[in-house]
Amino acid sequence: MPVPRAQVDGDLDRGVREALAPPPEPQPGSVRLHNAAIVLFSIAGFFLMTGILRQLKSGDQDGSSSAYQAGAWVGVFLIPGLLVGIGFLVHSATRERRTGTSVADIAWRGMWQRRLQAWRAGWLCRSCWTAFFPAGTFHPDSPATPAIPLDHFPHWVMTGTAPGRTET
Repeated sequence: MPVPRAQVDGDLDRGVREALAPPPEPQPGSVRLHNAAIVLFSIAGFFLMTGILRQLKSGDQDGSSSAYQAGAWVGVFLIPGLLVGIGFLVHSATRERRTGTSVADIAWRGMWQRRLQAWRAGWLCRSCWTAFFPAGTFHPDSPATPAIPLDHFPHWVMTGTAPGRTET
């Protein structure tokens, strides 16, 4: 029976279905923090620390109203808060642009498509509990593969080559 059908066959035990599992889909690479966001976060931290230190040094400002004192404390957090917000906007915009579009991500997706195609072409022999690939699976003139033990089947799917043939 074809491997994709065997994968969902409820009569097969769990170990066989795990050995016949499809290749894992690649996940997009991580996106590092954008340099502009790092600069904005650093400046925000600097402004926050200097503002807090200045407010603590000035202490209770004699003669100033409580509204003025509250405004001074709000001002300490206002500019750093704006800078952090802008930094997050810059980071999210660059993350959306970069996720899944790098050359490496596109190459991995192409390899995964070829591996998934090879996995779909595999067959399971239920009488001897081995897998094989029919003739022409890997290239038009490739012979059928010999019986493959189930624990070696994922390796054959991941390499995608017929015996005696190397990819060029």
